[in-house]
Amino acid sequence: MTCARGWALRRSPGLFAAVGVACLLFGCATAPAPPSATPPAAGQPKTVGQPAPVPKEAKPAPALGAEGIAARIKVLEAELLKGAKADPRGEISLELAMLYSHPANASPDHGKALAMMRAYLSLVPAEGKDPQADRLVALLEAIDRLGRLLRESRTREKEYTAQIQSLQQRERELQKREQEQLAEIELLRARIDKLKTLDLEMEKRRKSVR
Repeated sequence: MTCARGWALRRSPGLFAAVGVACLLFGCATAPAPPSATPPAAGQPKTVGQPAPVPKEAKPAPALGAEGIAARIKVLEAELLKGAKADPRGEISLELAMLYSHPANASPDHGKALAMMRAYLSLVPAEGKDPQADRLVALLEAIDRLGRLLRESRTREKEYTAQIQSLQQRERELQKREQEQLAEIELLRARIDKLKTLDLEMEKRRKSVR
């Protein structure tokens, strides 16, 4: 501030006060308001220095472990046993489908999960259907097909293993029989050789008698 302006303010106290009020008003106008502040209702005085209360964040639901999933499945299955009226909008069926195929499920059953998803789609109206339901059904159908193929391959593997074991047993029996036959042949040869030896001795005796 120049000397002239400073002198004018010192000589005019009213002007000095006006400038101070203007600075205060300007500072209040440019100060950012808290994001959650709401304007006071008409006729009510403004409260200065009282920030608006911050809403508490909702706590996420605790993750279910293997035991929690098993317990929840039992509860929902018991609800379904009460009849068709127990699940009019398919909410229980949808939750069961999710729990049956949950990664933390110690004994997942994708066949049951697929059945529950189909039950859910048959109960829920088209406008209220979960947008991921069709994709999940397609995924569960693919998993179910792979499961069937895996079970069939295991069954065939067991059958082939049984056939191989049977052939190996048959081969061992044939080898044993072959060894027995060779032993019998050797025994016959020994008897024949013995008979030949006896025949030669008898022939010698006959000659010596003559």
